[in-house]
Amino acid sequence: MNAKGSNRIKFYILNGFIAFLFLLPFVWIVSTSLKKPGEIAKYPPKWLPANVTLDNYRTIFTFQEGIFSTYFTNSGLLTISTVFFVIIVSSLAGYGFSKLDIPFKNGVLMLILAAMMIPFHGLLIPLFSIIKSLNLLNTHIALIIIYVTFQLPFTIYMMKNSFDSVPTSIRESALIDGASELRTFVRVFLPLVWPGLATVAIFSAYTTWNDFIIALIFANSNDLKTLNVGLTNLAVGEYGTNWGLLSSGSIISFIPIIILFAFLQRYFISGLTSGSVK
Repeated sequence: MNAKGSNRIKFYILNGFIAFLFLLPFVWIVSTSLKKPGEIAKYPPKWLPANVTLDNYRTIFTFQEGIFSTYFTNSGLLTISTVFFVIIVSSLAGYGFSKLDIPFKNGVLMLILAAMMIPFHGLLIPLFSIIKSLNLLNTHIALIIIYVTFQLPFTIYMMKNSFDSVPTSIRESALIDGASELRTFVRVFLPLVWPGLATVAIFSAYTTWNDFIIALIFANSNDLKTLNVGLTNLAVGEYGTNWGLLSSGSIISFIPIIILFAFLQRYFISGLTSGSVK
């Protein structure tokens, strides 16, 4: 075997081992969700359930009058709304910063990027005061505004890079042919930056779906809680944690993001690297 083949084998072995370590927690959660309560608490613990059961999955949809479905729906609506607004604003802003002659656009872009350096937790108290003064506490509108606002700096920068990878001459040709700026943006440029849009959608959906701290602080009414906050309240009680309920709920919460990434993964890397090569 030559040196190149040996190095390739070592590469696969190393990455396989790393992947195995990363998958262990997921395997444990799946195993726990398929165990009965007595087996979950058994010591020493066993990786595989002795008797596979789906009781935890059935229970979570009937527990407390099926409130888990409400939490799931809340997270779904918030995620879809946030992704929609993030894609619209970031694509328009990215196109403007990349192709339009805007006064002081480099300075404005630097200010937007500087917003990424401010720790979110340092803004919680003033942000809470602002939302409260606007009478938006315990509303999904407040959550959408916060999600969109704090995701935009990164997504605008990503979309600018995507538009930078498209030659400016295409825009000039479209304008010469009589197309308006909006038509050029929608009909010409958006189809060319689809990988960037897909990457922004994955980032926004993942960030919104997995949020905990924002939903916990700004929407604590039971019928407005998101999946992560609601699942924690269902499974973690004063007298202990229902690990079967928590595990089955966690597995269910993985499914939408896994499906989204499965459909858009081929665009993800190209979207991240768009604009890196001129």
